[in-house]
Amino acid sequence: MHDAPTTPGTAAGSTIDPEALADLAGAVVALAREIEFQHEHADYIPLTQTERLVLATLDRRGETAPSALAEQLGLKRSNVSIALRGLEAKALVARRRSSPDGRGVLVRPTPLAAQNLERLRARWAEVLAAVAPQALDTAPVAASLQEMTRALVERRRTQG
Repeated sequence: MHDAPTTPGTAAGSTIDPEALADLAGAVVALAREIEFQHEHADYIPLTQTERLVLATLDRRGETAPSALAEQLGLKRSNVSIALRGLEAKALVARRRSSPDGRGVLVRPTPLAAQNLERLRARWAEVLAAVAPQALDTAPVAASLQEMTRALVERRRTQG
C-alpha cells in the first residue's frame, strides 16, 4: 500500500491528493466563469478582473500608494496604473498628491465604490445561494480559498 503523495507547501506529515487539488482548481476556475456570466447585467458598474481586485484591496486597506497596491497584489505597476485609470474614469477611485513636491500619489475608494462592491457582493451571494448545497459550511471554505490565494500571491511576488 502506498502513502498518498504529499503536495509541496502542505504541513509536514499532511497528505493531499494531487488529483483532488487539480479538481479543486478546475472547479474554482469554472465557478468564477459561471459567476461572471450570471451577473453580466446586474445593477452595478462593470469592472475588469484587475479593477475588481484593486478596488477590493483598496476597500480593505483604505488610502494607499499605487506602488504599494502593486506590491501587495503581486501585479506589475503598469497593470495597476491601467486599472486605477479605469476606476477613476468610473468615479470609483480618487487620487490625491501625497508629498509636498507633488510627485507622490495616494488613491482611495469613493463612496460609489463601496456601493458598487456591496451590490456586486450581494449579487455573488444571490447567485451562489441559488445553487450551493444546503449543508455547505461556507466560512471555512472561503477562509481556505483566501489563504491559498494569499500564499500564491506571495509566492509570485517572491519568485518575481
